[in-house]
Amino acid sequence: MLKPSARSGLLCAIAAAVVIVAIAAWFAPYIYAEYLFEVYGGKPHALPIPAEPVAGRWFDDYFVVETIDPTTFAIGEPRYYQGNYSYLILGAKRAILFDAGTGLKDITPVVRSVTQLPVTVIASHLHFDHVGALGRLDKTAVIDEPALRARAADSRLTLRRYEFLGFADRLPNPTIRIDEWWLPGSTIDLGDRQLRVLATPGHTPTSVSLYDDRRHELFAGDFIYPGELYAFLPGASRSDYLATTKLLLATIDPRTQIFAAHMQDSPAPPRAPVLEVADLLALAQVLTSIQEGNAASRGFYPRIFPVRGSITFATGWPWNNL
Repeated sequence: MLKPSARSGLLCAIAAAVVIVAIAAWFAPYIYAEYLFEVYGGKPHALPIPAEPVAGRWFDDYFVVETIDPTTFAIGEPRYYQGNYSYLILGAKRAILFDAGTGLKDITPVVRSVTQLPVTVIASHLHFDHVGALGRLDKTAVIDEPALRARAADSRLTLRRYEFLGFADRLPNPTIRIDEWWLPGSTIDLGDRQLRVLATPGHTPTSVSLYDDRRHELFAGDFIYPGELYAFLPGASRSDYLATTKLLLATIDPRTQIFAAHMQDSPAPPRAPVLEVADLLALAQVLTSIQEGNAASRGFYPRIFPVRGSITFATGWPWNNL
């Protein structure tokens, strides 16, 4: 039988363990981010040239340029470990670079090889692998969200650790110059081509997508792509994901092509990742099932839910991302 002092010590130890577990569970997105990106940080980020043929043409030994149509180009980085794609969208008077490359190599010469139009670059969100060329082209735009506006001083915004996540690539938090604030719901006129700005929170609170109503093209960034959708890191929100999915389904034409920011993993050939509205419908169904407690998952943290084809949805526990 334990002595009172020993029993008291054991209870204190159990209580401390419970508190530690509770804190770890509550802050799991931050703890997991530190762990995950410490693992990533030890990997080579410039992979060998793919053995299989790529869609499009090599610009050099790193970038690939794929023509979607005569005024829309996908710029891929198939040698980057996350297989990023950015999109160069041309009008008669100006152009948009949607997503700014990873920064492992400068995307600016690739853009200038395609067009000499004034180019405004906007990142789909502010994670490290999407902001490489912010400030390097004619203008930089950011979605006009109150939280970002409040932090900007003298048209400059310093990205925060868990907003940027740059420790994955051993990058310091950058300060970016902002030339234009784009309001959600506004239309950007490129001259003979208009794009609607859509706030699409879920992956991050300030994620943005661009929609071309006439051509039925949605540029969606990391909101949806052919792979594991990350909704378990700091700032992610499963409830926002569901609300945004419903908004997109109510907004875009059923014939819309969805251009995403990360290509499908090997053995799929390197090419611009293009999804369809059926993928959004499947995502909405899964998110609704998760909300109702009816969806089966695998894994402890994150919990991973199958969506459609190669798409899965990875999320935290209910209290991590409401």
